Amino acid sequence: MEKTVIIYSHPNKSGFCGEFLAQCITQLKELQCDHVIIDLYAIGYDPALKNEEHYTSGGYVVSEENKHFQKVITDAKNLIFIYPTWWQNMPAILKGFIDRVFTSRFAFKYVHNLPIGLLKGRRAIIFTSAGGPRIYTRFFTSDRAVKVLKKDVLTFCGIKTRSFPLGGARGSAELKKKKITRLVQKGLQFLT
Repeated sequence: MEKTVIIYSHPNKSGFCGEFLAQCITQLKELQCDHVIIDLYAIGYDPALKNEEHYTSGGYVVSEENKHFQKVITDAKNLIFIYPTWWQNMPAILKGFIDRVFTSRFAFKYVHNLPIGLLKGRRAIIFTSAGGPRIYTRFFTSDRAVKVLKKDVLTFCGIKTRSFPLGGARGSAELKKKKITRLVQKGLQFLT
């Protein structure tokens, strides 16, 4: 498996997102896959988009930190996103990371008013956990928290993506850990 970037977006590592991260690391090591972790909370990532970064306002400044993240993503073939579903969405810190890193001219461009993804040839998997039951997030909200990242961002940028949501995060911890192990195995198979 080629180089993989894990983008982790949870303030701690003790819950189910932490278990997803631990399983990803364990299984990537077993596969002898080179990987990098971007832990947004641990590094104190600033998610606020600055006016000079907002390309439709006439600016196009990318900070050195975000240029570094763009290079890390450019050098990788696989991306793994791990985050909790809060209010049927991703955490604000991850949304800010996307706004500031997946920029025009890096992740996409417009040609004759049509979007062209610039990150083709990459694959991504999404692991997210929700407190509510899986049936609710799947049928009543149509997996909105996943679709925003999967379709509106990653597919838009040319990245083939699969998602593996985990519902009912308040259920049996032991059963959920076994399920997480299986979901990570399935996800990593998609990346190979």
